[in-house]
Formats: sequence, structure tokens, C-alpha cells
Amino acid sequence: MKKFSFLLFLVLLVFGSCKKKLDTITDEAVFVANEDGGTISVINAKDYSVVREIKMKDGQIFPLRNPRLMSHNIQVAPDQKSVWVTGVPEDHGAKEQVVIIDPIKMKIKKRIKFEEHMHLAHVVLDDDSRYAYVTANSKGEVIRIRTEDYNEVQRFYLGEGYEPHGLRYFQGKLYVANMGAKSLSIINVNFNRIQEVKLFGIAVQVAVSPDGSYVYVSLYDKKQVARVDLKDYTVKMIDLPSSAKGPIQLYVTPDSKFVYVCDQGGILGQEASDKVYVIDAGTASVVNTITTGSKAHGIVIDDRAEKAYITNSGDNTVSVIDLASRTVISTISVNKAPNGISYWKK
Repeated sequence: MKKFSFLLFLVLLVFGSCKKKLDTITDEAVFVANEDGGTISVINAKDYSVVREIKMKDGQIFPLRNPRLMSHNIQVAPDQKSVWVTGVPEDHGAKEQVVIIDPIKMKIKKRIKFEEHMHLAHVVLDDDSRYAYVTANSKGEVIRIRTEDYNEVQRFYLGEGYEPHGLRYFQGKLYVANMGAKSLSIINVNFNRIQEVKLFGIAVQVAVSPDGSYVYVSLYDKKQVARVDLKDYTVKMIDLPSSAKGPIQLYVTPDSKFVYVCDQGGILGQEASDKVYVIDAGTASVVNTITTGSKAHGIVIDDRAEKAYITNSGDNTVSVIDLASRTVISTISVNKAPNGISYWKK
């Protein structure tokens, strides 16, 4: 009997230790939206271990009545108190959702439900974390949500067939990439004014340089990055290498000197790519090419400008790039088709 009790104690001790490890993050983490997996992977940014897998699916009591919720894009709020995710039902016949996660508890704390067939794409928040903005791709709209009570307060209509996708907030304005209109919409959220810059390519995502000089827009079909001057909205096209397959997400380093561009490919007849291109903002030219994983899609850079994290949706991994050497230093396995990615710190 004593031997059995001792063995039971050991089993509980081991189990408890494993559980504690899985529930632990340090003072920084990376949140990954796994679109086909319908989950959010939480990566400890210190040792690159996956410490939690958060299921997006609604309906714990009657799970068969609720379709799998595909997690497309994800964004940590600037105040670091919440993580916002766009969720589209797999069968597209149920209500779409914006899901809010508590980053400390690593649990879903709120679901905001919208009508069907909106194709919610990307989400961002303003600098004060007072409002969240979500693109509704098939509706040609950007939805404004008040974070205090999670209520929708406004919709900005861009136009039929605009297909807004990626967007960024900077100093009172939203910069929205329109896939269908092949343009950049600039929304002044305080004065409800909308301007448009024609780009003549399928605009997928935007990135704003922290110094406020430029907005960069990925043009998938043109295999280019458009650089829009924020002073006068003039456009300069930056050509990617001839071997490029189609850029998706891009990110500007905190010093505004370089732009990292994920060349995904894999759609519209293009082969999948495993490349990330580095653009020198000063010369507006590609100066480095980094090999990551299949269908390099999403990117985020930590606040110290030491590492970039890339989602490889074709092989279900996240690549960690050391920005000093511009080399991949780690590859992390996550769930199916990782897409959006965002960085959190305590």
C-alpha cells in the first residue's frame, strides 16, 4: 500500500510539473493564428516553446452544432491587456466573430458576433487601445469597435468590390489595403474622411514606418511593394527579385530603416515561396533574402528590434529571424496553416 501511494505521488508530481510548464509564459510571448487548425498558439519568446493552444471553436456544451472557427488575423492591443482575433466559420454559414483573449490567463474572455458572409480579415487597435478596427472583406467596410464595452460604434464604407484586407493605424488614420480596388484607402477616423491612392495591383497588407515618413503596401500580383509618401501621397514602386512569387505581410523595423517582406506565393497560379526579402528604406531596394519555410505569410518584430517571427502557412511552422545576422535561428512547429502573428510583452 505504501509503495502504491508513493508511485501515485510520483505520477501526480510529474503531471503537475508538466501542467505548470504548459501554463507558463515569461514576460514576452508571440500569439499565432492557425487558420486551418482553428486555434491560437502561444509561444514563449524566451525558449520558443508552445505553452498553450487556445481553441477558437464556440460551443463547449454542444460542439457539434458549431462549425470550426478559422482564425485568420491576430493583434495584441497596444496596452498589452488583450489579444484580438478575427474568426470565420469553416462552412461560412454561421456568424463570424471577433474573439478577444486575455493574454495573462491565455483564455478567451469575449466573443463579438457579426452577420454571415462578411469575411472578416484583419484587426488593429488605436494607440490608446480604445477602439479596434476590423476589415469586412466582402462588404467593403471597416468596422469600428469600442473596446470598453465591445460594442460596434461605426462602419466606414469604402466601396463595392473594394475587398479591404490588411490595415494599420497611425496617428489618427487607418491605412487600408484594398485587394479588389487595387488601392490604398486612408481613413481619418476622427473626421470621418476617406482618401484613396490608386496602386494598380492587388494590395494585401500595409506597414507604416514608425517615423511617419512612408506607408508600404504589398502588391501580390505585381510582385512589388508600393512606398507611399505620407507628405504628399506620391508613390514609388519597389521591385522584388524576379524569382518572387507574391508578397503578403510586411513589417518596418522600429528605426524605420528596413522593411521585411514575406513572399508567400501559393495562390493565383503562383508557386509557394519560402523567402523573406529585406528592403533598405533609404535606397528603396532589396538588400537581403532570407529563406524561412513554405508560404512565408505573417510577420512581427519584437519591441527591441532583435528578432522577427514569420508564419510559414505551408509547413505549419514559425521561423525566428535574428535581425542582426539576418539568419533563421529557430523553427517552431505550430498548428495547421499559421497566418497572423503578434507580439506581446508583460
